[in-house]
Amino acid sequence: MRTLTTPTAESTPSHAIVVYGAGMLQGFAFTLVPALATVFAAAPYNINARGFGILFIPLTVGAIIGAALTPKLAAKTDTVMVLRIGVVANAAALVALLIASRTIGAAAYVLLLIDTTALGLGFGLNFSAVNELASHLSANETASVTIANVLTGLGTSLTPIILGAFIFHHAWAIWPGILLAAFIVIFVSSLRWHEAKSTSSVATPSPSRTLIAFGIAALLYAFCEGTFSSWATTFAHLDRGFSLATGEAALTAFWLALTLTRLFAAFATRVLTPKIAIVIFPILIAAAFFFLPLWRTPTTLVIGFALGGIACSIVFPFAMSLALGAMPSDADRVAGVMVAALMTGEGFGTFFVGALHADAHVSLAAIYRAAAVVALALAIAATLARSASPERALNRSS
Repeated sequence: MRTLTTPTAESTPSHAIVVYGAGMLQGFAFTLVPALATVFAAAPYNINARGFGILFIPLTVGAIIGAALTPKLAAKTDTVMVLRIGVVANAAALVALLIASRTIGAAAYVLLLIDTTALGLGFGLNFSAVNELASHLSANETASVTIANVLTGLGTSLTPIILGAFIFHHAWAIWPGILLAAFIVIFVSSLRWHEAKSTSSVATPSPSRTLIAFGIAALLYAFCEGTFSSWATTFAHLDRGFSLATGEAALTAFWLALTLTRLFAAFATRVLTPKIAIVIFPILIAAAFFFLPLWRTPTTLVIGFALGGIACSIVFPFAMSLALGAMPSDADRVAGVMVAALMTGEGFGTFFVGALHADAHVSLAAIYRAAAVVALALAIAATLARSASPERALNRSS
């Protein structure tokens, strides 16, 4: 039993702006480097595919470390301070990227490594804090957490489009400069927000067992999401022989469907209750994986990836909401573990699928079909996590 720590008694519109703004900016920042792949592959950077892939190692490791540090930092300060530190880390990453835009050769690559390392740390800290703080913004914590994830996903999906316009005009560095200014605004806006410790205590039955169950569910979910999103373009363009535009359309369809479904779910928690949806949607993910190799035309393949986005949409935000509701006295650790599991699953999934495809010469069609088993394992893990949650937590999230 621990003393419950919550934000100030009543959340204000400025608190929502800080939380949701930090979440959306995190989405924008997180996909900057992937969206700049063509820029860094060309002169004067000339970074090859292997070198570009290495950039994502410190990003993934940094995010896991940042999420793991969240409960310790929050215990010494508060969750709002964790958010601020995450915002500062993101700002540092953007500064490194802006300097790299005016640097060439090995120095530019070192700056990009600094950028992805700081960005990973920022993601782990900021996204963990955003999810926990969002759960206190309204009485319906599932809706609040889901909206935060919607905005983060929106930033993720819009970055390639916005950055593409700047790249077309040979001025891509303007966009990270705008994001840097926006992060500074969020930081300044958060300075008057401090958490207050409540005098109440909350007992959480078997917190370790419950947290492990939710962590495994988050990891398996991230594997599924990463398998869909990281290989959509490759599957459509190389395995199916469709145009590159079809591959990009498939990836866009996945993220757009995921974001729109999350947005719908945020306002329909009375109908789409977390305790039911968290089990049903993994089964839909399994079905999407199984049937994806059957789609033989560009149109049906794009639709298939859109269905995958719908199936993936609400699993993580609903799992986060249920986990926070089940263990309110340990919210910082819950948020940190869930985000660490998310990044571990994303990183491992992308690496494992890449190894199977490139080194073991397993077709992506076969990998997608086999991934249906992972999705079924996710359904089992989600069921166990739900069973480990007290009934009050399930009702609180509905």
